[in-house]
Amino acid sequence: MRVLFLLMTVFLLNAVAVPVLTAQEEFPQKLSQEEWAGAKKEIDLSTGLKMKYVEMGQREGETLILLHGMTDNSRSWSLIADQFTGKYRVIMPDQRGHGDSGKPDQRMYLPSDYAYDLAALMDAKGLEKANFIGHSLGSMILQTFAVNYPEKVGKIVLVASAPVTFDSLGRELYDAAVAFGQNQPDDEFMASWYANPNPVDENFLKREMAESKKIPPHAWRAITKGSAAFNLVPFIDELKAPTLILWGDQDGFFDRQAQEALKKSIPQAQFIAYEKHGHNLQWEIPGKMAADIIKFFESN
Repeated sequence: MRVLFLLMTVFLLNAVAVPVLTAQEEFPQKLSQEEWAGAKKEIDLSTGLKMKYVEMGQREGETLILLHGMTDNSRSWSLIADQFTGKYRVIMPDQRGHGDSGKPDQRMYLPSDYAYDLAALMDAKGLEKANFIGHSLGSMILQTFAVNYPEKVGKIVLVASAPVTFDSLGRELYDAAVAFGQNQPDDEFMASWYANPNPVDENFLKREMAESKKIPPHAWRAITKGSAAFNLVPFIDELKAPTLILWGDQDGFFDRQAQEALKKSIPQAQFIAYEKHGHNLQWEIPGKMAADIIKFFESN
């Protein structure tokens, strides 16, 4: 009897020690620039990548995944993310080679590698389908993803985009990265890399530039080389997702000719051009851009 009493006592003490389960903590609705880096979570993907990401908005809302541009990171969306958090579960990864995610020592990161990571992220988080916004390189990754994983794609938005061909970015950026040698890019290069035709929040831009500059030289080379070594055009007719293309007519990377080619390759796409705005619309006009995207998402 004494043994039985002791066993029951241990059981009850352990039961009391177990915390009462409460409702899951809500995701943040808004993050300051100072809070952004600390809000990143980490996840191990089946591709072998340790990925960092920021998650905001409604836990039970529709999923919206935002893909940043070349050498950027999840912070690239920090000026616009809170425009979507009222309805959506917003996920913003630092993609392969970028931000605080893994930077494998590969010769190149192909758009297909990024698409594979994205599929693995969705699987790891139990997400069957999502809407997407991709900026610049992120828009090329998104095109690749939509062709290869159509079952995972709802609606997509391509921002400051172009057809995914060998010539879209060419090897000029790769040659610039090679010229870094084993050094980080200098301040002059970074100033030109992040130039905008309209004012951008200075606190944000300073932090974004500093984080981009910290990317190791091997990753700069892998990112730029992979972008110049991939051609999706023969398969782009397999992209069936409802698509919105956004472009600023002062875009220094992708001109009007590139937009005409993109519209031709995705004939069902809607297209909006913003006069006197540049490559980084989500920094220059986040409110206007978000309003147009939400209208597209909510349309039939």
